[in-house]
Parts: sequence; structure tokens; C-alpha cells
Amino acid sequence: MWHRKPVVAGTFYPGNAGQLKSMIDNYIKNAVISDFQGSVMGIISPHAGYVYSGPVAGYSFKLLDPDTEVAVVLAPSHRARFNGASVIPEGTYGTPFGDVDIDSAIGARMVEKNYCGFVKEVHEYEHSLEVQVPFLQTVLKSFSIVPVIIGTTDLDICRDIAGSLSGILQNEQRKFVIVISTDLSHYYPYDEAVSIDKQFIDGLQTFNVEELKLALANRKAEACGEGPVLTGLMTCRNLGAQRIEILKYANSGDTAGDKSQVVGYVSAAIVA
Repeated sequence: MWHRKPVVAGTFYPGNAGQLKSMIDNYIKNAVISDFQGSVMGIISPHAGYVYSGPVAGYSFKLLDPDTEVAVVLAPSHRARFNGASVIPEGTYGTPFGDVDIDSAIGARMVEKNYCGFVKEVHEYEHSLEVQVPFLQTVLKSFSIVPVIIGTTDLDICRDIAGSLSGILQNEQRKFVIVISTDLSHYYPYDEAVSIDKQFIDGLQTFNVEELKLALANRKAEACGEGPVLTGLMTCRNLGAQRIEILKYANSGDTAGDKSQVVGYVSAAIVA
């Protein structure tokens, strides 16, 4: 049993629990969402340092049902590429707020599936999953987590992983949510980034992974969480999701000021 310790507390977000809670509370409070209808099955959230992407992330987390009991978090690997998914099957996941139990009932089944397993080193220093957890701890009352790092962008492999995950979740009696971690374009001038990110958002709204994959493959759109996005969308589609609602788009030029080289962020809800 592994205790995954926080590695970016104090850099990507405050290491002090009080400061962290105040920051997240403020992001969620300032996220204004009007006329939203439907049941949220999944969300898409960015994963940069909170001062950059936190104001955008607040929108998607604001929609979560506080009574959600399981959070499946799909995040990309920034340090290694591998043909599949690394799932922590049991243990705890730590943040300045304390430890979250890893859902062994789901995790133990996932690691037995095709293209799935557990590679500890993939998780040890990966920030893209860790930064989602304090938001979950803020908005959910009591929950367990399924931490999944996706190491591939191959559509067929992502489809296989999605089939395994949706097969496990389709009989899950507890209320769950799928959290997809991704940033968009990286280090373009502001206006160019907005144009590139619009291609991703337009593709996302079609809820057609083949079209979205084509836009990403042709470099018309960019997303560092391509694998998690493709896997998460297909998982939610398999489970009956009907549409995607874009909640907020911004980039680091909007949130941190420098517009010469920006990173794009989007919050979205996948709705049943």
C-alpha cells in the first residue's frame, strides 16, 4: 500500500492548508455559471499553477455534487510516454488538506485490464493529477479517488481503456465523477493561442473523438492532456453522456498578465 505524498504543494499551490482553502474558495465563488441544466458525469479542468489556471478550474468544480463518492481522475504524463494507463490500485493520496483514500474496489479491477497496470514512478512527480485533488477535497464531503495517468495518445488504446473503465463503472452504485486534466496550447502569443484553442473547443463541443483527434493530429488544436481527454470522453459517452458544455476559457495572459507567451485553459462539463 502506497502513500503518495504531495510534490508540488508550495509551488503549484500553497502548502499551507488555510491559504490553500482560501484560494480555492475564492476561485469557486468567483465562477459565475448561469442556466446550467443536466447531471454532470465528468468535468475537464486545467492543471497549471493555481495563480494561472485556478480561476478557470473553479468553474468545473463548482458544478460537482458535494455528495459524489468516487472521483476518477484521468491525467497526462509529462515525464514518460507508455502505451496505456498507470492506475494506483490502493493506498492514500496526500495534499495539505490531508489524505484521500484510493478506491481499491475500482483500482484493483482496473490494473488487471488490457493496457492498464501500476507504474509507481509515473505518479511520483506528476503534477497534472495532484493539482485536481485539493479542489475535490474542497467541494466534496467524503470521497475516494481513482488516480489514472494516461501515457498514450493512440485513439485505439484510449478506446480500449475507456471500455474497461466504463465497464467497471456501469454497475457502480455510488455516485461518481470523471475528472479530465488538460491544458491547451503552450507558449504562443495571446491572439494566436486563442485561435488555436478555439479549434480544440469547437472539436470538443462536437463530442466526436475522431474529429477532435484529427484536429490534434493536424496541429490545428493542442492539448497536453490529449490521452486523458480522448479516454474520458469515450468513457462518458459509453456511460450515456449526451453533450459537453463549455464553462470557461481563458489563458495565462488573462490570469497572470503576460500575453507574449501564454498557455490555454478550459473548463467544461460532460453532461448526462
